[in-house]
Amino acid sequence: MGIGHRWKIATVRGIPLYVGSSWAVIAVLFVFIQYSNLTDSERVTGLEALLLSAFITVLFFGSVLLHEAAHAAMARGLDLPVMGITLVFWGGATETKAAARGAKGEFLVALVGPATTLALGGVFWVAGTLTQGVISDVLDWLAEISVLFAALNTVPGFPLDGGRMLLAAVWGITGSRRTGMRIAGYVGLAIGVATIAYAVLSFSQGKDAGFSVFIGYMGFVMVTSGRAMDHRIAIRDQLSRGTVAEAMQPPPVTVSADITLVEALDSVLRDAGTRSFPVVDDGRLVGTVSFESARKVGARDPMRPVRDGMIPLMQTPTLAAEESLDDALEWLGGRQGYVLRDDVLVGSLATDDIERWYRRVIEGRPDPATAVGGGEREPWVPPRPDA
Repeated sequence: MGIGHRWKIATVRGIPLYVGSSWAVIAVLFVFIQYSNLTDSERVTGLEALLLSAFITVLFFGSVLLHEAAHAAMARGLDLPVMGITLVFWGGATETKAAARGAKGEFLVALVGPATTLALGGVFWVAGTLTQGVISDVLDWLAEISVLFAALNTVPGFPLDGGRMLLAAVWGITGSRRTGMRIAGYVGLAIGVATIAYAVLSFSQGKDAGFSVFIGYMGFVMVTSGRAMDHRIAIRDQLSRGTVAEAMQPPPVTVSADITLVEALDSVLRDAGTRSFPVVDDGRLVGTVSFESARKVGARDPMRPVRDGMIPLMQTPTLAAEESLDDALEWLGGRQGYVLRDDVLVGSLATDDIERWYRRVIEGRPDPATAVGGGEREPWVPPRPDA
């Protein structure tokens, strides 16, 4: 499921935090629902109800953020890069390369999220027993919803954490990630169909309409992901025949880490819009710089070096020239990556470059976007099995 438009709101320990456009809508809706529930009960009204609704919303989405932060912390503990955390309407997404540490790494990164949510449920329950009145009721509700979400997240189907846990378990047993993907896809498809059936039955019997819709949507997503798995695997098998070096483009213009920010602005950044450029130090890639990142520091002191205004390398996808294209596609996630050989920049790679390689080598035809007369482009495979 795509993240869509998003905005960066903070950086914590080098990890960017984003909120998706869909999250802003659901957050406002969540506040409204909580406000309506509180005022309908007539226990609190007016400004007090609004403030309490905002408080509940902060705790709820704070729990979602901690869930994702747990994924990121485990990935960091396994010495894996973390590109960012994004809050979206269906929860959150942590961008990391868990598969690089094998089945065990993928399982641990997936497991720690639901485990954290379950632990938070315990914290809310204890806090509820130590308080009284409406605050105690709110904390009890948060405890219940945390336990419920922890359980739902372990359901073995994509894009839930349980789907990745099943993938990793099968991968560890069979030695094949491909087999893990296929089984996780089929299991998720079956559970998704059963979930939709349950949601329809629950809704028809007049039970909680909101929960029925939510469960039905979750089932729909699992069915969609499961049905697409065979196609994804077939594409990955074909992409595994190529390497990053075969599809990459020449290195882009680089910026020296030692020149001043004002020099970088004048030479390449001022007219570059949102583009970022690789920053090199003694020939080695050390980060990237954009007009926005340079402006934040350069506005105070334009004579500081580029290294002080660059984006850390851990926030940019990097690839080895010998890496297979199926792994590269999954890691890029729609972004542009830089290709390294012994930390030296040798090229760049984007999803479009992989698609051009696929159409040229596998399908034996040019990219429709560049062919004479154009042509319709067939849908391209999502980059990740849980996307």
